Amino acid sequence: MSKKPDDDDDNALSRREFFKQGAAAGVGAVGLTAIGATGAQAADANDTEWDYEVDVVILGGGGVGLTAAVRARDLGASVLVVEQNYDLGGKLAHSGGWTSLGGGDAIQERDRLGLDPDGLGLTAPLHPSEDFEDDPERLFTDMTDWSVVNDGAVAEYRYNDRELHRAWADNAPAVRQFLMDNHIRFSRIAGTHYGGGVSRARAPWAMIKLGDVTDIEAGTITTEDAGSTEEERSSPFNHQSMGPAPSATGFGAPGWIYGGFVIARSLEYSARKKGVRFMVNRHLDEVIREQQFSGRVLGVKASYTPRFDPETGERLESWWSDGNIDETKEVINIRARRGVIIGTGGYMGNIPFRTMFDPRMSEPSIQYGDGLMGVRHEDASGIVASMRVGANLAGMLQPYGYSLGTPHLVGTIGTRAVYDAVMPGHPVFKFIRAFGIPIGGGGWEHVIAVNQVGKRFYNESSIAANADTHAAYPPGSSGTNNPFTPLDWRNSSVEHVRDTYNKGAAADAALAMNEGSRGPDYASGPVWAIFDQNAVDANGWDLRHPYIAEPPDGFFHKADTLAELARKVTENPYQHMPLKYLEETVAKYNAAAEAGVDDEFEKPVMHKIETGPFYAAIIPLAVNDSYGGLRINGKAQVMDMNGQAIPGLYAGGEASGGGRQHGIGRATVTGYMAATNIVQEPLI
Repeated sequence: MSKKPDDDDDNALSRREFFKQGAAAGVGAVGLTAIGATGAQAADANDTEWDYEVDVVILGGGGVGLTAAVRARDLGASVLVVEQNYDLGGKLAHSGGWTSLGGGDAIQERDRLGLDPDGLGLTAPLHPSEDFEDDPERLFTDMTDWSVVNDGAVAEYRYNDRELHRAWADNAPAVRQFLMDNHIRFSRIAGTHYGGGVSRARAPWAMIKLGDVTDIEAGTITTEDAGSTEEERSSPFNHQSMGPAPSATGFGAPGWIYGGFVIARSLEYSARKKGVRFMVNRHLDEVIREQQFSGRVLGVKASYTPRFDPETGERLESWWSDGNIDETKEVINIRARRGVIIGTGGYMGNIPFRTMFDPRMSEPSIQYGDGLMGVRHEDASGIVASMRVGANLAGMLQPYGYSLGTPHLVGTIGTRAVYDAVMPGHPVFKFIRAFGIPIGGGGWEHVIAVNQVGKRFYNESSIAANADTHAAYPPGSSGTNNPFTPLDWRNSSVEHVRDTYNKGAAADAALAMNEGSRGPDYASGPVWAIFDQNAVDANGWDLRHPYIAEPPDGFFHKADTLAELARKVTENPYQHMPLKYLEETVAKYNAAAEAGVDDEFEKPVMHKIETGPFYAAIIPLAVNDSYGGLRINGKAQVMDMNGQAIPGLYAGGEASGGGRQHGIGRATVTGYMAATNIVQEPLI
């Protein structure tokens, strides 16, 4: 049984107590006021009818929102977090928990000295002590190093916003300590995450230990709450995608498991215990400003967006509920006495928005992780709402050449939600339906990849080999010279790029127009892995529930003949025609396999597709991250079209732009910066 955040908090108030105290009364220490519940108080200059008011309104309960909530509460503000999903954590909760900070942070210093001061049972550090010698100046240099060019010939740090990354580097060590102060424990440092610099090791994994009770403060979790890969079972407590939490033994922490849910649940626990209030099932519709393009931001308008179990019809509920305000009014207005923080995530679920930087992304079958967080995930709500009151954008070129920020083909096939594939036991498995079939790098030998008309489009064996292209630590492992000298022209010389370039174009070929494309968008359509029973037997693939959907959901098909298989794929919601060339394509491929030469795509190892039954599994064309968004300055204030800060409006994480940095470090530091500065805004 898990311990609730308010088990030891005598000051925690239930929803009943909240309303019993009346609209004018503050709620405990948090000072949240319900105005519209009585209709007693009207608005300000723009005549908005406010339903609630609080010092700081935070939109989004992920890495930005949870960090900002705890930080703002620590600094004395009353805080309300508004989250469109039924539970908290966002993309942070379903990530791996690899947290790249640095600048000489406490974990770098711990590993530099080879210590285990908290008695976690850590083994020896994984890198030489000199690789942990860091400071904010070195970190800032790394984050803006013009010379670093990755294996895809993209300069990852050259265009990072200088002011933003100066502030990020200065705050990174404090954020590491902040996370540790809020019950988060870290493995040994295991490299540096994408976009975190290449000269030093900066990224450990957030971890928790298996035990008899789930207790955030003690750092333990039950196997029931952790989930079990062996039992093919996920848990409502652990939102981690791509399977239940794995072992941290390989990262110097025997007996521990790791995942982004550790950070999310720990911050949520602290936030609830400290008096932060939450509204889940509530989507940001509008940012309310005194005038559309002038004056202060006053608050937000948000609509009710519950999710329901597709089998029982019951509303999905958050894991913890203490501190929740269960408001079911269709639309409410929330006044922010000090300001609003946008932590709503990115825009990959918004086709008109995402096509502003890549017109090919009009293709509707692109997966972006809406299983865990629902169809409103990454809908650009915070970005668009801020633009409507004058906000500017920044860094919209940053997705270019980034495998996590542009569509790429994924080697777990047959699922509609590859980036948030949980197993049975998690409430959203009923939406996801299938975990997917991990075919591994070698599996591509045994399949052909075909487009929406059934034609091959690329060398299948090279799909996995070119999935990721990042300038990586340690220097020399991807793109960078070894030994590495920061700001050295040799890092980006023509000769160096010639020697290291290895970018594959499989996703580009998959997104290309074909004869099945139709105007006005000329969508490329889904792509399919075609294979036979021999491939299944040779690789030991599990073609059963929960790896495939039962009953079928249109993303995996089985047939006795290729002709039947070509027709069955039309059961997929994105496939609008049979694979009309499939039989011809397979015959041509089998002839090439017989001859041992693939004249068309030069695939080095081929296996005939000839033994029924035959299979078609969707190859997810997926995108995980959003790069580019609201322009923010070194205080995380949102900037307008004239380069001026919009009073009372802050943002961070994937809702913000200005850099190519990935993941938890980006979200937590910008959330921390936003909260630190918003509490200094004058009260209205």
